[in-house]
Amino acid sequence: IVPALSHGGLTIEFECTKPDLWNKQNSTLVARFKNTTDAPIYGLNFQCAVPKYVTMEMKPPTSTTVPVTAGNNKLVTQTINIVNSKQGTKNLQLKLKVGFTSKGTKIDHIATCSGFPTGEY
Repeated sequence: IVPALSHGGLTIEFECTKPDLWNKQNSTLVARFKNTTDAPIYGLNFQCAVPKYVTMEMKPPTSTTVPVTAGNNKLVTQTINIVNSKQGTKNLQLKLKVGFTSKGTKIDHIATCSGFPTGEY
């Protein structure tokens, strides 16, 4: 699990896996969205940008509404497939942009996520 960003009551973390044991360049990142406020988050729009040596395919999120995260309710997720052509020599780094509405306020936030384990992604 790699923490991506936390802002305005929304926390995003990546669950990272390798879908193909034979191809170390391929990775699957599942963004998990958690709502730490006491009201639902609406209009979730999550975008990623990658360096030139990385190709990326982003699936749509499971929902654009993030309920209050409590107990065992289902998390909103978004899957991103990554191919790092320089895997092992250049670490994965993502530029993140998220937009959402929390308690009637529109929030936009930009962050960089570079906390991936060295040499693995």
